[in-house]
Amino acid sequence: MPATRRRTMQRVELLVVKNLIWAILALVFLGFSVTLPNFFTLQNVHFVLYVASAIGLLVFAESLVLISGSMDLSVAHIAGLSSMFVGALTIRWCPFLPGWTGLVLIVIVGAILGSINGFLVGRMRINPFLVTLSTFLMYNWLTFYINRGAISDVSPALVFPGGGRLAGIFVAIPIMLLVCALLGFVLTRTRFGGYIHALGGNSEAARMLGISLPWMNFWVFTIAGVLAGLSGLLYIGYLASIPSTIAGGDDIFLAFAGAIIGGVSLKGGEGSMTGALGGVLLLGMIDTGTAMTLINPALRGFLNGLILLLAILINKYRIALRDKLLMSRPGAMGMPA
Repeated sequence: MPATRRRTMQRVELLVVKNLIWAILALVFLGFSVTLPNFFTLQNVHFVLYVASAIGLLVFAESLVLISGSMDLSVAHIAGLSSMFVGALTIRWCPFLPGWTGLVLIVIVGAILGSINGFLVGRMRINPFLVTLSTFLMYNWLTFYINRGAISDVSPALVFPGGGRLAGIFVAIPIMLLVCALLGFVLTRTRFGGYIHALGGNSEAARMLGISLPWMNFWVFTIAGVLAGLSGLLYIGYLASIPSTIAGGDDIFLAFAGAIIGGVSLKGGEGSMTGALGGVLLLGMIDTGTAMTLINPALRGFLNGLILLLAILINKYRIALRDKLLMSRPGAMGMPA
């Protein structure tokens, strides 16, 4: 095979491996369309996007942290605590506050909670797994401490972003897509995004290049907190209330699954928001499809664990296949071009 044709084939293979999530998404969609005749409708696609919107922001938050070479076990409970605190503040403690202030406060609270992780990981240099495991527990029980049960008399201003519609489209969908596009731009077109990849790819080399690792970690976790706060806002609209379990215990594992199956590496330095979006859509599609087939809730919980396991296995073999293709390229390891 001529060298030029071989290089072209290898580029195509690498592109397919890198975007494997979209092939998986197409297969799952085809499977549900065959077994559920009414699955392939515009209305259902709209609903899949809506179902995926809140968890989608958690997937984006986890993807960002993973790309930087860390992990965050607390993003789901940042969403829950931010929602509960703002709900209690604007509805119970300070009812004189206008409803729209909650939209700002929920982002601020999410940023503060995320920055605590960022300070401990970045400035104190504590292992991110241990830090976020601790804050996972702290944020979860603080949510229950503020209010055990549900706040149902939620301000319409807090419900609208996650439950309102404009021109028939749920507002949560363009919010999710806009956040995805913005993060994708930051990661691929800005110096800050390059620093995030460098931090996850080789932190020592990044340090030698003059990148401040403590500050980068701080800002990555803070941004993840902002995204989690926004996710909590969408959950409020989706549920039209603020229960103590607003961000369920499984959500953090689904956030990991969506990021990993979307091509974000557990080792850091690799991943894209486009791939993460594919992972989000897959989670939404499976959730909608299994609900339509009336699968037992216990089996749906089992399926969530299975999805995470499959995501890890797919990621493992995707990386192995990518490395094999890269090593076989002309010029790699002294191979003739």
